[in-house]
Amino acid sequence: MAMSNGNGDFMVQSNGSVPSNANGNSIPAAGDGDQLPQHLPTKETSRTKVSPGSGLLPFGMAKPTALFPDSTINNQRPVPQCCHHCPYHHPLCCHGNQADCHSLGNTTVTSPLTHSCLQPRSDYPTSVCQSNAHSHAAGCCHQPTSPLIDHSPLCLHHRWPNHFQHQPLQQQHIPTIRPPRPFRFPRSYAALIADWPVVVLGFCTVLIVICALVGILVPDLPDFSDPLLGFEPRGTAIGQRLITWNNMVKNTGYQATLANYPFKYAEEQAKSHREDRWSDDPYERDKRQAEWNFHKDSFFCDVPSDRYSRVVFSSADGENMWRIQSIKSMCNIDNTRIRSHFQFGDLCQRTSAASCCPSWTLGNYIAILNNRSSCLKITERDVAHTLKLLRSCVKYYHNATLGPDCWDVATRRKDQLKCTSVPRKCTKFNAVYQILHYLVDKDFLSPQTLDYVIPALKYSMLFIPTERGKSMMDIYLDNFENWNCSDGVTTIAGIEFGIKHNLFQDYLLMDTSYPAIAIAIVLLIMCVYTRSMFITLMTMFAIISSLIISYFLYRIVFGFKFFPFMNLTALIILVGIGADDAFVLCDVWNHTKFDKPEAELVETMGITLNHAALSMFVTSFTTAAAFYANYVSNITAIRCFGVYAGTAILVNYVLMVTWLPAVVVLHERYLLHLFRCREGSGPGRRAYGQGWVMWLAGRLQQMLTAASDASRIFFEKVLPCIVIKFRYIWLCWFLALTLGGAYIVCVDPKMKLPSLELAEFQVFRSSHPFERYDAEFRRLFVFERVHHGEELHMPITLVWGVEPLDAGDPLDPHNKGPLQLDPSFDVASPSSQLWLLRFCQRLRNQTFYRQMEEQDFTSCFVETFRQWMENQDCEEPGSYPCCSQSPFPYRQEVFELCIKRAIMELERSTGYHLDSKTPGPRFDANDTIRAMVLEFQSTYLFTLAYEKMSRFYREVDAWVVRELEGAPAGLRGGWFVSGLEFFDLQDSLSGGTLVAMGLSVAVAFAVMLLTTRNLVISLYAIASIAGTIFVTVGSLVLLGWELNVLESVTISVAVGLAVDFAVHYGVAYRLAPEPDRESRVVFSLSRMGSAIAMAALTSFVAGAMMMPSTVLAYTQLGTFMMLIMCISWGFATFFFQCLCRCMGPQGTCGQLPLPCPAPAHGHGARWEAKPAAGGGGARAERYELEPLAVGKGRRALGEVEETGAATDSRLYNGTRAPAYQPAAPAGTEPGPCPLPESVTVRVHANPH
Repeated sequence: MAMSNGNGDFMVQSNGSVPSNANGNSIPAAGDGDQLPQHLPTKETSRTKVSPGSGLLPFGMAKPTALFPDSTINNQRPVPQCCHHCPYHHPLCCHGNQADCHSLGNTTVTSPLTHSCLQPRSDYPTSVCQSNAHSHAAGCCHQPTSPLIDHSPLCLHHRWPNHFQHQPLQQQHIPTIRPPRPFRFPRSYAALIADWPVVVLGFCTVLIVICALVGILVPDLPDFSDPLLGFEPRGTAIGQRLITWNNMVKNTGYQATLANYPFKYAEEQAKSHREDRWSDDPYERDKRQAEWNFHKDSFFCDVPSDRYSRVVFSSADGENMWRIQSIKSMCNIDNTRIRSHFQFGDLCQRTSAASCCPSWTLGNYIAILNNRSSCLKITERDVAHTLKLLRSCVKYYHNATLGPDCWDVATRRKDQLKCTSVPRKCTKFNAVYQILHYLVDKDFLSPQTLDYVIPALKYSMLFIPTERGKSMMDIYLDNFENWNCSDGVTTIAGIEFGIKHNLFQDYLLMDTSYPAIAIAIVLLIMCVYTRSMFITLMTMFAIISSLIISYFLYRIVFGFKFFPFMNLTALIILVGIGADDAFVLCDVWNHTKFDKPEAELVETMGITLNHAALSMFVTSFTTAAAFYANYVSNITAIRCFGVYAGTAILVNYVLMVTWLPAVVVLHERYLLHLFRCREGSGPGRRAYGQGWVMWLAGRLQQMLTAASDASRIFFEKVLPCIVIKFRYIWLCWFLALTLGGAYIVCVDPKMKLPSLELAEFQVFRSSHPFERYDAEFRRLFVFERVHHGEELHMPITLVWGVEPLDAGDPLDPHNKGPLQLDPSFDVASPSSQLWLLRFCQRLRNQTFYRQMEEQDFTSCFVETFRQWMENQDCEEPGSYPCCSQSPFPYRQEVFELCIKRAIMELERSTGYHLDSKTPGPRFDANDTIRAMVLEFQSTYLFTLAYEKMSRFYREVDAWVVRELEGAPAGLRGGWFVSGLEFFDLQDSLSGGTLVAMGLSVAVAFAVMLLTTRNLVISLYAIASIAGTIFVTVGSLVLLGWELNVLESVTISVAVGLAVDFAVHYGVAYRLAPEPDRESRVVFSLSRMGSAIAMAALTSFVAGAMMMPSTVLAYTQLGTFMMLIMCISWGFATFFFQCLCRCMGPQGTCGQLPLPCPAPAHGHGARWEAKPAAGGGGARAERYELEPLAVGKGRRALGEVEETGAATDSRLYNGTRAPAYQPAAPAGTEPGPCPLPESVTVRVHANPH
């Protein structure tokens, strides 16, 4: 196959021969199907047309066209000087201005330089050619600089075809061997990638392997057994006080930093208490708890409590649970699903060695009240009788006269001293109290429903006589995990086995199958998009390697010891970002090859990196900045996740500009033709269509081609038309969505703060029975409400002598730091004693103080100490000065001596054991008072409501601060603390999330401004991001999300993910060659639309594949990914582009003035066109990417496309190759048919 450039020049035919009458500057041969060098002037090359039968090779390479007619070839000028190729030498040994001479048919074509052909003979040294260079300049043949030959895999890396190896040898006059090309350092980074791709890949591979080995072998592997680890705030005022208080409690005791007793009495006190208590050995304690033996004085072995495993039942058909069918159903499920398990006998409480204690269930209580042997023997009459009994006794329960110990178990009768006003029938076996307190929900027989004929029982509790904990894991996995938890009558709605956190670690590993499925689907989409399995697999390898290198940097370089389970979710986010970068790089690569088919590989890579690396840098840096912004959070897990995920994204960017370009070059050189489908038949070719496999491949190819053609039409024609024609409608619609989202987020219903305590933190789906128990049923049963403090008053704890500082590592939840004592603390001085006594009196006069009937002697110990001193008789020997004769305030030496005696005597006389949390003085090893604790009860009840806890904290803390301002110097370092762990978490989440989002937006705006250097485009991008955030967060609010730890991370990251698409469009808008807004919008949509759509699709699919997961972190991330991808794509494609179309910058509008850079000698974004043949320089082109058509040439381009469509059916993703015109007939002016000067024919290489 041969080709002419229109000037009489020729190209080699497909069999390697050259027409004998050809002349002009020729081009070296390439094998059939390989890319040909475009040794044409730049201006003429840019105006070539598609000839019939031409097409594209995969990944955008041009394919040789059909042979020109023989008559056309015979009319050319004589053959120019050429350099013959020797049989076994490299073909590229000629000067760039010489042609290769080969045989055509059976005729040997020679030239005046036939004598200069090289031969592989050892008797002709290399120096011969060099020594005769002055007389035979053409004899020393060198490699040409034709760009397309440079990266042709056949020419550089394959042996000659057989028909070249058997060419007849010509007699050589000056035999020589081409000297080896000396090594030269790459002139640019693009040259390094283009010339040394294997070296780049090898270096990256070695680095990845080293990081993987060091990261796995050196530090300890992550431990996810406690998912709540690291969720407490560190660094806040409340957080530092809580950390200090916990350290103080931990360091108080025998042989500790502090003690409640002077140390000379501590050993005696510790021994007496150790004798009366169980051993502290964990093994002995566990053994003791397992060996439960009860004397059966009643039907049940013990009183139900929260230490036992339990399940909650509800009706399967919505009927009332207080009916015999439901009650017997609960008994059946208890027998078949729990007590029948082979391990139950080893775990249960026992009345004897042969039988386990019965379960606490409604059926068993009805049985003992009606003298039945078991719950399965009860009747309808028994159920009705028990309901009547409950109705008559419930009023005593509500007024608190019916207590838990009204029945004397020893005498088996009512306790006459405790429950005198309660009828005996209501106290029998304490059954009524236990049913109302433990087994039925709080709304059953409440004062509001007491008058109902049959009160509605919605939920009922069943207590199992087994200890809650890890021992229940096998029972759950065997009998509950894969069961629908229903027998058709009742359903198990909630479970509390105490294994939620243990089960979470197992599910966290099991549910990694869902991210694996998501990655597989992303791989499939990427493979279809790039049409290269090699590039797809290498891209995914780069993504996985990013996580490996990031783990190495996180653990080894940064020194982080804590690795929270949330870090695993970075994989899903990174898959979407990595696929986006790969799409953009391949897209720009294909555009560049078609816009500049005559460019060298180095220049093509340089232009590609100039555009793609810029877009990838902006998106990667802004997303990483959004993650790094989480470092301002006070929660350890969020900070660690932000550092790890941000580092992974930056490492991924580095690999995408090193690893992936080298992969693309490697694919271009070596693998491009290995997977190409050849059409037709001929010498050395297998006929296409043999067998059903080939037929199926052909059909698949046709389908992909049709889909690619439809994609090209949509993104080049349809989508720009939809955006531009309806721009005002789109603007109004997305503005309305933004306002609606802002109202939902900021006004009503707003993003709610977490409603579950940290111990009940949700880790599974909301429908999981473990989560339903924590979220719903803990508030529906009275014993759970009392146990979790909803009926308890908030304590007011005041501490002196210890500085409220968190001296530990805030990034390691295990490191809380040492206890730091206050050296200025002094409570023994008379002024301090007097101020402390008045402080306690003033505190009792405050509205937040709760008056107690009996004042604990340790609440304000100085009052107790004064009373003790006044009651001591000074006449007793050895009592002075610790007696009533010493006036208050006492001298310092008297106070220090007598306080020790007072504490020892009070503890011994009252029998009150002082533990590490008991208020009072704290002594060091020298019997010196080094700290002091006071504690009072407040009128505030514990609640999860943020507003009430905030009011309590601010009111008490403000009063304490005012009081401490007038305290003596030794007591000014005091501080207030209470049970504010959950409030501190809520406060940190509400403030930290907003700060992180603000920083992310600021960084995104700064990066956009620096890269586009246009203020208007940057503001439009930020407006698009703001709309995306409001609509996304508003949607999450409507889905019932609460601002917890996981939600805070995902929302703060929304800025980084929302900015990507607007950045791609903004950069393309600035690079558009046309000056008007509409053309720039069309250019950005057609160039980047398909890549952005594919990136959004892959991230959406990755999120959708996470939805079946049981782990809440995966499902929430999947929901967030689907929402953010859809909404950000819509805002970027329609809202941002419509803003640019209506009010976009033109010319230098909004452009930041920068000094003009020096002319670049490399391959930059702006480049000079090569001069055309015949002299004269062509005009300089401003951008590396040219539009689909320029100015008035669009109609001419359409005609060219129509002509190509009629003659060539081979498309690469719907894009036709630039074609070459046949040579003009004899007597006409050589060269291609001229087009108008204003028309630059380019084919938009949209590979989608």
